[in-house]
Amino acid sequence: MLRILINQLGYDSDDTKRAILQATEPLLPEKTFSIVKEETGERVFTGEVHKSAPVARWNKGDFYVLDFSAFAPDRQENFGESYLLVVGTDKGPVRSSSFEIYGNLLEYSTLSSVMYYFKSMRVTGEYEMIDRNIAFRPPREGRVDLHGGWNDATGDIGVHLTHQSKSGYFNVQQGNIMVFIFYHLMELFEQSPWQYHAIFNRRVLDEATYGANWLMRRRAPSGSFFKAGPLRLPDAYELPEVTRQCGFEYKGTIGPGGEKIPESEWRVTDESYEASLRGGGGYAVAALAMAARYPYPSQEYSGLEYLNAARESFLYLEQNNEKYTKDGKWNLMDEYSALEACVELYKTSREFGFLTRARKYADRLISHYIPMSETDGYLSHDETDRPFFSPAEEGAPLLALLHYRSIEKDERRRAEALRVAESVLRFALRITDEVDNPFGYAREDMQDAKGNRRAQFFFPHHSDDAPWWQGENARILSLSTAARELARESADSALAERLTRYADDQIAWVLGMNPFDACMMVGRGRHNGEYYFQNKYDFIGVPGGIVNGITSAVDDDEGIEFVRTPRDNPEITDNWRWGEEWLPHAAWYLYAVGSKRR
Repeated sequence: MLRILINQLGYDSDDTKRAILQATEPLLPEKTFSIVKEETGERVFTGEVHKSAPVARWNKGDFYVLDFSAFAPDRQENFGESYLLVVGTDKGPVRSSSFEIYGNLLEYSTLSSVMYYFKSMRVTGEYEMIDRNIAFRPPREGRVDLHGGWNDATGDIGVHLTHQSKSGYFNVQQGNIMVFIFYHLMELFEQSPWQYHAIFNRRVLDEATYGANWLMRRRAPSGSFFKAGPLRLPDAYELPEVTRQCGFEYKGTIGPGGEKIPESEWRVTDESYEASLRGGGGYAVAALAMAARYPYPSQEYSGLEYLNAARESFLYLEQNNEKYTKDGKWNLMDEYSALEACVELYKTSREFGFLTRARKYADRLISHYIPMSETDGYLSHDETDRPFFSPAEEGAPLLALLHYRSIEKDERRRAEALRVAESVLRFALRITDEVDNPFGYAREDMQDAKGNRRAQFFFPHHSDDAPWWQGENARILSLSTAARELARESADSALAERLTRYADDQIAWVLGMNPFDACMMVGRGRHNGEYYFQNKYDFIGVPGGIVNGITSAVDDDEGIEFVRTPRDNPEITDNWRWGEEWLPHAAWYLYAVGSKRR
């Protein structure tokens, strides 16, 4: 097989622009490649072909890198022109599929589709009616109105503030961070020299407002937020009125030293149904504080009500967070969630107390920094040296530091936040570049459940949340966002250039420049992920959503896998790990591509 792997949706004029020639048979390419206009065959660019050494144990053939970043047609006048990449080989010329390069192509051609994906994932119909007066899963008694929000995934009708938090290490943010990202998109649009169409702005604000109303309803009488539900129990599709409940998550399952508490000692209290800062409360507060700045006709509350709710919930959680965490302690996730909440509360209220709190949480976040050299290091997850890594939001603590810089006037504090963000991303770049990595995929510094630590390409099989593992498009897109935001603020021009390439590489991977030639945005490009269950396509994909993505091999962390159809691996009867669309992937795609606009 010979093929050229590209970003199947095209390239922005100012992007890092690369493609990969993939050969699963012996091949002798020429030393140069060409870009030609599809319509006329006119050659418009020539570049060098560079061979990569084998990548880990991927076993996907040889890879040759084609870099054409220097080819940057006019931002707007080139609209509608299609190109082909051509590489001469001893077996004849190899041509790519056609692609376009112009202006802000990815924003114009994808963001609207992704916003409609979110609208299609709203909870409606019979589930919305149940959720308006939903019972708690026993033992808690009573009912509550939790209607609204978005279905967790195309195959899961649960509605969550956080997910995959069994261990307390991987509290993936869900609907709450989506609202936060929608409002950040509005801020990015306001700062951009180019104006989005008013209709698209309306779509973003409409979805953000829908989410803010939902978060208000999720506030618990205590001041926290209901976290795990409405949830789908095993027979929810047959008996929704019985099985759709506001669920709980056991607390106190981990001791203060990280030891597992015997299941016989687990208890369910009211706190079991509610969120810690890391469990969704921090980003929920931040989103409500932002909602107070963006009036919109469908708001069900006044700006003052959103702000007061955010203020009261934060002050409560700040004092009571330990009651809601797995181990009764704070960790890095609580601190960056708290920092984002304080930043947005200060931006809306201008209350000095929230600036002083933001400083406190920025200091606590920075205290997790562990240097590995004079120029780089990593963030520890807690008071140990366990590295922070995430299946979905590894860029979040870095963005929290950069957002904090936007409100901080003290130059020393601003410089320290920037220094730590730069050092952490230098470390991320170092482990990404220290092995053969022609795609520029963001490798991660991980630690498994036995304490074994190493850098590798994909989320590990044997994590503290095992047997859960899946594709990590959200993770690499969160890093793309953080890298691009940092590139704008860094005075180190060489670092900024490398960060921009790193950011572009993650987006290109998701949109088709990967060893499977698969665009992971459903309905766009080719070789989309196709979600199936028990070898049947029971769940319909939603255009504009992004599937979980590529993982390591089923039995090898150094391998690679993308089970798109039953033919790819007949032993896999449910390919959710690869093919299911999940909210965080699309949310972080919005942020990653929207952040290019400034």
